[in-house]
Amino acid sequence: MSDSAHSLSNDQEEYQFVRVLGRGAFGEAALYRKAEDNSLVVWKEINLHRSSKNVEDSALHEIEILSLLNHDNIVTYYNHYIDDESLFIEMEYANGGTLHDKIRIQESGQLLDEEVVLWYFYQLVSAVAHIHDFDVIHRDIKTLNIFLTKSEIVKLGDFGISKVLDGENRLATSIVGTPYYMSPELVRGEPYDLKSDIWAVGCVLYELLTLSKTFNATNQLRLAAEIVRGEIKDINEKYSEEITELIHLLLHKDPNQRPSMMETLKNPLLSSRRE
Repeated sequence: MSDSAHSLSNDQEEYQFVRVLGRGAFGEAALYRKAEDNSLVVWKEINLHRSSKNVEDSALHEIEILSLLNHDNIVTYYNHYIDDESLFIEMEYANGGTLHDKIRIQESGQLLDEEVVLWYFYQLVSAVAHIHDFDVIHRDIKTLNIFLTKSEIVKLGDFGISKVLDGENRLATSIVGTPYYMSPELVRGEPYDLKSDIWAVGCVLYELLTLSKTFNATNQLRLAAEIVRGEIKDINEKYSEEITELIHLLLHKDPNQRPSMMETLKNPLLSSRRE
């Protein structure tokens, strides 16, 4: 990030640079403290000279999508501006890492308790139900894009390849996303809709229960074949039959048979948490 970015100010609000959170080919994300209230926020910088038009468009698209959304379990967008060199985006800071980190730490220990799994899962389903209310398909739901606060609050993020479904057919056709979480219809190159997100949510639930990927293979062709076949390994017997049944519903090969996120919230495993 440029030196000027380390003394950010916008609309009389001053920001004190804390540390760099991550660097990429086209910019970086850094943590700042707001002088106004001492809170921490993230500023993402995208260098417009080094990045492609696609990268810039993706960032602006993410801003547009996040501006629509307001939910406790979705990373909050605060502000953005563009100068001669860079696009800057101010976002909520989730200080507890990601669900991916949580699973990796747990891999060397015992399986997560079902109540812990359901706590994370309920929050994720609530977030996805909210974006689906706006006809937004995320298209990259995965444990790396599910952030956590230190108080274990889930924050769904990274909406760079999300899409608003509109028009009569309300379908998407671009093959995008992370292969491990792609639905069978997406792998086959067929048009897909919100139910493709639901498959990915099922993959996340499976990962929480088993601490391993739902489908895994040594190359993408084999992975695609496994996904289309749709056969998953058994869940450990420590978990309830109800949660095993829910996994199979979410990972149904026929997208029309998968429950919506609102229907999933009404599942007895989750419905009591809404009260």
